[in-house]
Amino acid sequence: MNAKDLVLDFLRKEGFCPEVDERGNIVFKYQMTTYVFFSDKDDDEFFQLAMPGIYDVTEDNRELVLEATNKVNQTMKVIKLIVTSDSVWVLFEILLDTTPDVKDIMPRAFSILEDGRRNFYEALQ
Repeated sequence: MNAKDLVLDFLRKEGFCPEVDERGNIVFKYQMTTYVFFSDKDDDEFFQLAMPGIYDVTEDNRELVLEATNKVNQTMKVIKLIVTSDSVWVLFEILLDTTPDVKDIMPRAFSILEDGRRNFYEALQ
């Protein structure tokens, strides 16, 4: 089973209401936050869960935002903060082994994404 199917199966069993978007990505809410699991048809073992749009980027704050994302990226494991054209996203990225247990991965992924968002907000100050 590929990462996308494992995640869909986990979410449904746990009572989430995941939707698959037009690109094949899984979109769902957890604790009032939207998450996106990106599907990579060329790499079934790549696990990428994102917390999109955690902060709006403007011309006035772009430099501060870039410094804060860089600081978090340097200090946290498996997390990547990215700046899109107008917002900051937090991503959790790992490679799955041949026998992944998503029920062990997802709670930790949620926790790490939350920590990444909190650390980003702290780095802005």
